[in-house]
Amino acid sequence: MGQINKLEKVWKLSGDISMSTTHTLLAETRIFPKQLKMDFSGVTNVDTATISLIFEWLRQAQNQGSQLTFTKLPENLHSLINLYGVVDLIPQTSR
Repeated sequence: MGQINKLEKVWKLSGDISMSTTHTLLAETRIFPKQLKMDFSGVTNVDTATISLIFEWLRQAQNQGSQLTFTKLPENLHSLINLYGVVDLIPQTSR
């Protein structure tokens, strides 16, 4: 199951992020700090619902005036975002 550890300006995600866990993660992430980096280094498995979750987080962050970036995306997520042609829409700080 996907989990999130909220540090001051970095939220570390771990476990599986899939259709069955995105609703829980979304409920835990309603308020964003002004600058936030989401670290995917602990994520083990993803599916297409992960991309939808990322775009929802981006929408919410934008509505709150927060600058949201993503880091250490797993290779399987890189494959999906490349497949769907949305790599340029997801702000990343490093691989």
